[in-house]
Amino acid sequence: MRAAGRGFHAAGWSVALGAALLAAGAGRAADPPPAAAPAAAPATSLGDFKRWVIAAAFTRDGQQLVTAGGESLLYRPGDVVVWRAADGGRVGDLVGHGTAVWAVRVSRDGALAATAGYDGVVKLWDLPARTLKHDLKKHKGWVRALDFSPDGARLATAGEDGAVVIWDTATGTEQKAIAAHAGAATAVAFSVDGATLASGGSDKLVKFWESASGAEKGKLEGHGDSLWAVAYSPDGGRLATAGADRTIRLWTTSDSKEFATLTGHKDWVTSVAFAPDGRRLASGSLDGAVKLWDVVAKGEQQGPEPQKSSVWTVAFAPDGKTIFVGTRAGGSRVPTPAAKLLPPPPPPPAPPPSAADPEKPTAPESAKPKPDAPAKPEAVAPPPPAAPTGQKP
Repeated sequence: MRAAGRGFHAAGWSVALGAALLAAGAGRAADPPPAAAPAAAPATSLGDFKRWVIAAAFTRDGQQLVTAGGESLLYRPGDVVVWRAADGGRVGDLVGHGTAVWAVRVSRDGALAATAGYDGVVKLWDLPARTLKHDLKKHKGWVRALDFSPDGARLATAGEDGAVVIWDTATGTEQKAIAAHAGAATAVAFSVDGATLASGGSDKLVKFWESASGAEKGKLEGHGDSLWAVAYSPDGGRLATAGADRTIRLWTTSDSKEFATLTGHKDWVTSVAFAPDGRRLASGSLDGAVKLWDVVAKGEQQGPEPQKSSVWTVAFAPDGKTIFVGTRAGGSRVPTPAAKLLPPPPPPPAPPPSAADPEKPTAPESAKPKPDAPAKPEAVAPPPPAAPTGQKP
């Protein structure tokens, strides 16, 4: 699985990813070719919904939850569903994607929703009316991520073609296209003030862009494999990044310095989300774990019970009291555990004595210098003999 992941830089990135994602782990099954099947009645509650949930977003008032996914990860029909957050009742659907939907975001004012996925089409919706406003067509292939600017006036999208595109949400027109990554662009997020755009790619890099001009401002290096997620803390002071190298990295945005590397997941980290107060971070992984991290202490906290299948998205409710977890078998809201820091993992064991090079001779113990022994004086050559008296040199 991970071998294919390391091949994302090739032109066949989507094919490699599709084959890799569906191969390993409990609850993960290969995606067979589409086949005719009798239509089933749609689930009326979130608890009965058993399709893939790849992405999710709460409205800022906490009243609604929007989930995105479909029958599979790739080319089977996709769906975007709006749920009542209070009781999980199905409010309605945003219908239009013919394949799996990989990304969903809601504007801060709740007026707009944006979705995108394997079909490469970005859709902009009037969320309260659940009607389509614009089809945004620019990317060549899969669109993995998107994000609204804080004021909702712009939308950034990231695609398999390596591009990050900025759109005007009022008119649905392209404002700027950025050739962002050598390989796929896999993650994107606006800064809290909207002036900067962070993107992650299959080239293992996180890059920063001026959102107005598209000019590159800098980059972060450190991840050992493709990026899956980037997220700014609520106060904008830190950036969390995560990916296929199984690590989460925290960066200080004022100086672009790495603040912490968080390890513990046993498979790709697919999603990260800050708590509303910014002191905690949730992460989800294909290993089925949802982990919580203390951002200040740089350590792992007690997290929810592991899921029975791969985790694709995590999202804190606006009040921070629950976390939505999306998996290949639906999604659920779990209570946010009380903050309890776990003990640090034990240090790795020291190498055994046999690990020493057998071919390298070692000095006998008696020959080794003692810490308190005086240093031996250096040998001094004797002076040359004096010439005989009366003899010229």
